[in-house]
Amino acid sequence: MQSFLDRVVIDILSKTENSTDLTFVLPSKRAGIFLKNILKSKLKKATILPKIISIEEFIEELSGINAIDSTTLLFEFYSIYKVSTEAEKVESFENFTKWAPLLLQDFNEIDRHLVDAKYLFAYLTDIKRIETLLKGEQKTDLILNQVKFYEKFESYYDRLYSYLVESKIGYQGLQYREAAENIEWYINNSSDKLVLVGFNALNKAEEKIFKGLLDSDIASIYWDIDAFFIKNNPQVATFINRYKSDWNYFEKNDFQWTCNEFSNKKNIKIIGTPKDISQIKYAGEILKEIANTSNNFSDTALVLAEESMLGASLNSLPNEVKSVNITMGYELKNIPLGNLFDYLFKLQIHHKNGGFYYKEVISVLNHPQVKSLFKTPEIIDRLLYNIAANNFTYLSISSLLKLADNNPEYKELSFLFENWKNDANVAVDNCIRFIELAKKNESLNTLEREYLFRFYTIFQQLLNLNEKFGHITDIKTLNVFYNQMLKTEKLSFQGEPLSGLQVMGVLETRVLDFKNIIITSVNEGVLPGGKSDNSFIPFDIKQEVGLPTYKEKDAIFAYHFFRLIQRAENIYAIYNTEADSYGSGEQSRFLTQLEIFKKDEVEKLVVAPDVVKTNFEFKEIKKDEFVNDELKTLANKGFSASTLTNYILNPLEFYNQKILRIREIEEVEETIAANTLGTIIHKTLEAFYEPYINEILTEEHLVQMKSKVSSEVQKWFNQVYSNGNISTGKNLLVYNVAKQFVSNFLKQELNLVKQGNSLKILALEKKLAMEIEIDGIHFPIKLVGEADRIDELNGTLRIVDYKTGKVLQNDLNIKDWNQITKDYKKHSKSFQVLFYALLYSKSENLDIDKHPLESGIISFKNLKAGFLKVNKSLVTQKDIELFENELKLLLLEIFDVNISILEKESPFTN
Repeated sequence: MQSFLDRVVIDILSKTENSTDLTFVLPSKRAGIFLKNILKSKLKKATILPKIISIEEFIEELSGINAIDSTTLLFEFYSIYKVSTEAEKVESFENFTKWAPLLLQDFNEIDRHLVDAKYLFAYLTDIKRIETLLKGEQKTDLILNQVKFYEKFESYYDRLYSYLVESKIGYQGLQYREAAENIEWYINNSSDKLVLVGFNALNKAEEKIFKGLLDSDIASIYWDIDAFFIKNNPQVATFINRYKSDWNYFEKNDFQWTCNEFSNKKNIKIIGTPKDISQIKYAGEILKEIANTSNNFSDTALVLAEESMLGASLNSLPNEVKSVNITMGYELKNIPLGNLFDYLFKLQIHHKNGGFYYKEVISVLNHPQVKSLFKTPEIIDRLLYNIAANNFTYLSISSLLKLADNNPEYKELSFLFENWKNDANVAVDNCIRFIELAKKNESLNTLEREYLFRFYTIFQQLLNLNEKFGHITDIKTLNVFYNQMLKTEKLSFQGEPLSGLQVMGVLETRVLDFKNIIITSVNEGVLPGGKSDNSFIPFDIKQEVGLPTYKEKDAIFAYHFFRLIQRAENIYAIYNTEADSYGSGEQSRFLTQLEIFKKDEVEKLVVAPDVVKTNFEFKEIKKDEFVNDELKTLANKGFSASTLTNYILNPLEFYNQKILRIREIEEVEETIAANTLGTIIHKTLEAFYEPYINEILTEEHLVQMKSKVSSEVQKWFNQVYSNGNISTGKNLLVYNVAKQFVSNFLKQELNLVKQGNSLKILALEKKLAMEIEIDGIHFPIKLVGEADRIDELNGTLRIVDYKTGKVLQNDLNIKDWNQITKDYKKHSKSFQVLFYALLYSKSENLDIDKHPLESGIISFKNLKAGFLKVNKSLVTQKDIELFENELKLLLLEIFDVNISILEKESPFTN
């Protein structure tokens, strides 16, 4: 395959004996490297290579204006904005950065296309005024302010342009406008012979410059367009056809060149895959196939239409790819290190009352870059455990140091958790300080060091700019600006550009040709990008003044796509079939056109990753000596109702918690959990009733309790929910719910007494225990429990269990006694209250026939139902016997060495 650049070099060398005097101008620096390599191979003798530059370098040289980076430009623009705006109407730098980049983008396009800015802004402002007049009485301050905002554009533009030109710095569009102004001077004073190679869509400034150079006979130009597209796809040839017909140069000079490469036989595969990651994985499979026919990937390019997929692509390359050259920047927003600084800024922004929000503290401590600085990572784990155990929602630096046991490694990083006084410069200084500390980590790989260096340069630039301009005054503004920078700044990779697999974006493919092309994300909405066009200038005005719209951008990408494949032999175009993803699962119109143009050479596939169907098998644990010994230990310690119902629910969970003693990781209760709420209500009621144990309750007792509800609930919240915040949000609501629950319950008790009922509290939080002997088990098994309250109502004993959740009478009805130890969902609550009835009757030697007994639940979410009893009646001796028989069968199963511990499906999944 003869590439376009090969052909250019051969033609140039056939026309000139001394190429040293030539200057090649190409669309990109990358293309220049390939051209230089071809020149070396074609030159017959040692000589000085001609000058090879990119169009950006040529324009900078021609304009005499040095390029300014986007960050510095934004700072400079804000200074201009403040001078151009009434003091009382000046927006903060934070708000300014939300709209200014878009306006600068418009300024750039205006200048690149040599649009009369004065005319455009007057036109735009007039339209906004007319829109306002048409609204009539609907005019608001917001609408009027918007018109005034547009009226300022011309002033902003003029002042910024003048200042930058005077300072000899500028954005790209300004460089282009100044270069176009200087072209006559250049033509009259330059002895260079220019060769313009591989251009397509020129902006108006480039067009003026190129026409001037060509008409003055100090330049020649080489285009790359296939004859097939000129005839069959005018969108691809949109720009080149116009130049060919409109430029005077081509009236006297041949058009170079139209080729006939697209008509050659090609192997084309259009592949649909679900999800972005599947595209990347399949691209890896294609690369494996290519490796079978070639050991060198230098004639292969992986083109990522969606550049954010670079990270996934690099991680999915097969082992056969030994070297890779990346010709696209990696967006900093995709680098994990970027998140850390965002966490640090948010940590400071949400700092209040001397403390930091625990979730943000945890995010910082859990960040891999922070963890890697600790020789013993267990320090972090211990610190996180202590935060959860103490239920801190806000943490001061002193409390963090204390929780970290004043560990010296943590102390070295404690500056991250100091109060930065909302000072942006202090924040940037501390970010730089962290980077310098992180660089000392010997375990860092080369890529991680590159990340650190790139962020170091960003923060150093921010520090220098802010010291000069002082626009960023607080950390919130810094955070907003920092996150905007992450979206636009990239990490450039350096490597050997001429060897290995080329990983590229679409625009990086300009001028280059490859035998094997793999293009991903060839979806409508990605390639081409669709109609979205962020700009202050409406579509109609753009058309009126000659600014490019989405139509021109579509034509640009059509050219790049088809030019890239016109010489390729093997083309693999992959698109995402997922309907809910960016691109809506629709293949690009370019692929549809390709199917029409090459209908006999296109193979269409829809592939999906292999899904291995696994039959879920419930785990089975056989009872060995260890398990049996632990069960005996548990028998000696005592089985509670919750332990037994846990076994009924899922024997495997019982095994994990009681045999292996695996506990779930404790977490900070940011919002009061249901069990904590229950504990607080239990403690409050216990404190109220304890002074009246074995007394008949009176109205006076209960009225006195009601008067203290608020203070008593507050007291127990402070004790149980230590370090938690109940002053705002959901926690304040839960706190008020707790007060309401207690107050409603006491009101119900008061009504009970007022109606002449005799209510005596016999015990609170009563500890119950008994030993049960079972045939076949040669040791006693202890049963333990704790009843919330035991009282006597009109001579009937009651075992009362408080529940903060909602309980219905159906939850305590038993139809089939065989199910009480089998169906957790239906009978867990009735199991618990009967368990307490068994323990109480046995431990107290209670004759139930002589002393009536009720066992049940008071549900705070269903207080109107009153005391909910098992089967709505007294607990009889027969009930106790039936329950005890079922309980013995359950314990026999637990202790039977021949019955394995089997995992159960959760009853709550349906």
